[in-house]
Amino acid sequence: MLTEKTNQEKLALDGGTPVRKEPLPPCFPGGMLIGEEEKAEVLEVIEAKSPYRYYGPNALGKVKTFEQEFAAKIGKKRALAVSSGTAALKVALAALGVGPRDEVIIPSVTFLASVGVTVMARAIPVFAEIDNSLNLDPADFEAKITDRTRVVMPVHIQGVPCRMDEIMEIARSCGIAVLEDCAQSCGATYDGQPVGSFGDINAFSLQFNKVITSGEGGVVVTDDDELYERAVRAHDHGVVRPETGQILELYQEDAFFGENYRMGELAGAMALAQLRKLDGMVSTLRPWRQRIQNAVSDIEDFEFRLIPGGDGDVGFTLVFFLPAKEKARWFIKAMVAENVGVYQLYGGDPVYAYPQVLNQKTATDYDSPFRSPLCDSKVKYHMGMCPRSEDLLSRSVWVPIGTTMTDKDIDDIIRAIHKVVGWVKSTRHARLK
Repeated sequence: MLTEKTNQEKLALDGGTPVRKEPLPPCFPGGMLIGEEEKAEVLEVIEAKSPYRYYGPNALGKVKTFEQEFAAKIGKKRALAVSSGTAALKVALAALGVGPRDEVIIPSVTFLASVGVTVMARAIPVFAEIDNSLNLDPADFEAKITDRTRVVMPVHIQGVPCRMDEIMEIARSCGIAVLEDCAQSCGATYDGQPVGSFGDINAFSLQFNKVITSGEGGVVVTDDDELYERAVRAHDHGVVRPETGQILELYQEDAFFGENYRMGELAGAMALAQLRKLDGMVSTLRPWRQRIQNAVSDIEDFEFRLIPGGDGDVGFTLVFFLPAKEKARWFIKAMVAENVGVYQLYGGDPVYAYPQVLNQKTATDYDSPFRSPLCDSKVKYHMGMCPRSEDLLSRSVWVPIGTTMTDKDIDDIIRAIHKVVGWVKSTRHARLK
């Protein structure tokens, strides 16, 4: 129970007693649930001595089974498991035929991989503003379209879906392909439809920090048979393997140069066990997010993140905005001192703040789409180019919610928020005013 006395307790930041003696449990959603199910699946592969997906003395087809179940979960015909979320994006861009002279519209708030795969495809990233969902703003996406725009890459950030109906309508009217980056949001829905089921070809991540995990891994999903075949070729040396899995003496007239982004059976086994836990994760996390938000919804200075398409978020973060950057930074410090580790995603900076993006730095100049003779426009990036995005991100506070938390942990989060806000109000302090 929160009391008036609680609201006037001295902050830990100022020498008071923290709300918690120890920090909250780690917030790796699927990672913290790794247990007997994953152990059993992986052990089967080890005992079969067949860790390679295509052949072995007793190949079990764990990756293939995972692909089938994942496609069914997302509502797509085809799923291709790959070695990482970055590989999934890279393979998807290759399937779409993205290359020099092409432009890919990307939200200004995303992980570096969304930009890196575009540059490595020799295409030009074009940054668009986000809205109060912290996802791609459809209006600014439309404003950034040129005759070179080939793809738009809406990124569903931290478990919350983009405004996919508007994005799809704009893209279809302009003949632009849609590649959903669902790396952070497996299990989220928009108007009841899973993220990753809207675009032409879409990508997920299974890295340890993601919703479900195989340590590293990724998935490409699509309904388009041609895109699927191109993705398969792009992830496996340009070929489509026969049932035997062998590629020796396999000469296909429509082969092209590809790379190796195959998923192994050990990762596939873990991913399969994790996928079967996804619904349980969401049913735990989403009510906890709603519970915290409801408990602090009357705080005057809080503006909560928009969740488009209903309450279809995964629920592993609650985000709200404070009136100014300085207030958000101080609030975060005060909460961390209470052993409730809130934070700012990406340190409060847009993706173009990374030095390699601002400086347009590739391994060699020959790799660079910015210095290619095929690019006759001079593209420059700078801080301030997406001012609304920079403002929103700098004022945001992110409250992580973990799958192994208890009711007491959730109560402690609520109590810490009220304590920090209550101390400010009771002392008439200017920190949040």
